[in-house]
Amino acid sequence: MVRSMITYSGPKDYEFIVIPHAKDLVEGLKTLGVRVEEFSIKGRIVTVNGYLVLHLMGELIISEVGYMSKSLPNIVSELLVDMRDRIQKDLKPLGVFIYLNPEEFKITVIEEKKELGNLVVDVPEYTEEAAKRFGKGLLLYLREKGIEVETLVISGYTVGKVVKFRILVVPHGKKEVVEKYIRNAIEKYSSFLARSIKTHIPKIEAIEVIDTKIKPIFGIILKRKSSIDREASKIASSEEIKSVLAKIRGLNENHRT
Repeated sequence: MVRSMITYSGPKDYEFIVIPHAKDLVEGLKTLGVRVEEFSIKGRIVTVNGYLVLHLMGELIISEVGYMSKSLPNIVSELLVDMRDRIQKDLKPLGVFIYLNPEEFKITVIEEKKELGNLVVDVPEYTEEAAKRFGKGLLLYLREKGIEVETLVISGYTVGKVVKFRILVVPHGKKEVVEKYIRNAIEKYSSFLARSIKTHIPKIEAIEVIDTKIKPIFGIILKRKSSIDREASKIASSEEIKSVLAKIRGLNENHRT
């Protein structure tokens, strides 16, 4: 099942209240045939007449609208008001109020047919779904900023209770511009990884943007990697080879720790 990416940046004390209601809103739209790719929420605490107020705003990125294209803004507005009321109910025991104006939530409908770029994910199995959603979120963010990406590679490995990720971007544009935006995107979506991967602590170990001059070399490496992977899968069918590979993996894990 493909899940929507829901992100919250704001006071951490209220994240556990906001996120469940945001999920309900996404599910409500799903029942109407509206597919939400991303629901990002920003929060801040302000003081009004001596009372604490949680001010929420954000953006919904939608890839499918079904038959709701004309009425979508009104439907989203009504669901946001409902979300506001339910969050207020949960905040009341904490002595906190909420301010949520539906007009401060941007609705972006993307063209599903338009290519985002190639996404290559090579991570531990328990992080694969989260890494794919994370990668798609990065591609959506970069496209929104006008940056075309040829390939985005997310690789990862486990060290004890930490899972480390490396991000590699092959852009069509200038390296310096992409580096700035990819770091902003990763900062924006890091909370999604933390919520999605329950058993380990996710950490972005490295971010690299490949210059256009070495793109051809990278392409050759990717093709060669695919060929090697196919050959390796045939060889690995031998039980004796599987045993040796298991021992090697064990040595690698010990070396990393």
